[in-house]
Amino acid sequence: MTRLAMLTCLLAGFALNGCSETDQKVKTEKIYAGKKDTRAAEAAAFGGDQKKWEATLAARNSNQNEYLRTETKK
Repeated sequence: MTRLAMLTCLLAGFALNGCSETDQKVKTEKIYAGKKDTRAAEAAAFGGDQKKWEATLAARNSNQNEYLRTETKK
C-alpha cells in the first residue's frame, strides 16, 4: 500500500510541475554594436538629394518592367 501511495504522490508531483509556467522575460538588455546604417539617398552618388534617388529608383523599375522593355512600335 505504501508503494501505491508513493507512486500516486510522485505522479501528482509531476502533474503539478507540468502546470507551472517559466519566466519568459528578457533578463538583460542587449545593445547593437554594429555599424551605423546610412540612408540610400545619403550615398555619394545622390549627395543627400531624396528626389534624385527616387528618380533613379523609378528609372530602374521601368527598366525591369517587361511590358515597357518589349513594347513593339507600330
